[in-house]
Amino acid sequence: MIKQLDQNVFTHAILEVNGSSGNLALQLAELKTKGFTIVKSGMCHKLADGLREKIDAIYKLQADEVGGEENLKAMNDANIARALAAYDDAFIDIAALPILSDIYMAVFGSNYTLMSQNGIINVPSTNHYQFTWHRDLNYQHYTSSRPLALSALVCIDPFNEITGGTYVLQGSHRDEAFPSKNYVLANQQVITAEIGDIIVFDSMLFHRTGANTSNMVRRGINHIVTQPFIKQQYNFPYMLGPREDITDPKVRTLLGYGFEPALDVKSWRKMKLEKVGINVD
Repeated sequence: MIKQLDQNVFTHAILEVNGSSGNLALQLAELKTKGFTIVKSGMCHKLADGLREKIDAIYKLQADEVGGEENLKAMNDANIARALAAYDDAFIDIAALPILSDIYMAVFGSNYTLMSQNGIINVPSTNHYQFTWHRDLNYQHYTSSRPLALSALVCIDPFNEITGGTYVLQGSHRDEAFPSKNYVLANQQVITAEIGDIIVFDSMLFHRTGANTSNMVRRGINHIVTQPFIKQQYNFPYMLGPREDITDPKVRTLLGYGFEPALDVKSWRKMKLEKVGINVD
């Protein structure tokens, strides 16, 4: 941690300043330069307790669907509860937190979708593929002037060096290739966060989960939000059904309603016509 010595920022011979004041401006500036920022959600511990129980219950249900946890281990998919929003509306509320929507709007504009939402369960003294360095947009080696995707990791338990904090390589979202071993060992840093904190980062930032050496399970909910030209990992509109009770346009857009691929050319044209008020059989 860097000690804050002075609350004033003085400059000399500087003609241009990037960004304005305010929390959102600071978060966007950190995303651009460092590749990550930490957002306070204000989540109470009672809500976190309920989310823990829901994550564990969904994980057990999903494990049972494929013949048990041993089969999840065989496919290297243990300790991940997938597509949480399709199982409980509490996770729709988490995905659509206003504080996150503000960031998504600022980065992507009005069109963005929830590509993926997973509960990450970090069990003490176990291996997990998330321990290895990766990007959330897997196998991609290029850079872009604006983020292709943002990841929002909501901390349901404390994240630190003992429970397994998130390790990052600051600024690596701007480099195409993964750096050398010596560079990683010299520059990796662990992000510590409290219950309810959200680690928002460019999905191209190289990162990993730290080992959990505590005696408690550490859970987080990771969201990957993209523009609609990147398809959803899970078809949330299909899994949720029509859900006419979800009326907030921002939430419907986030979940992917209106971006589902058409079954054929006629269906595509019918959708276009309906948007201009024309109905055809």
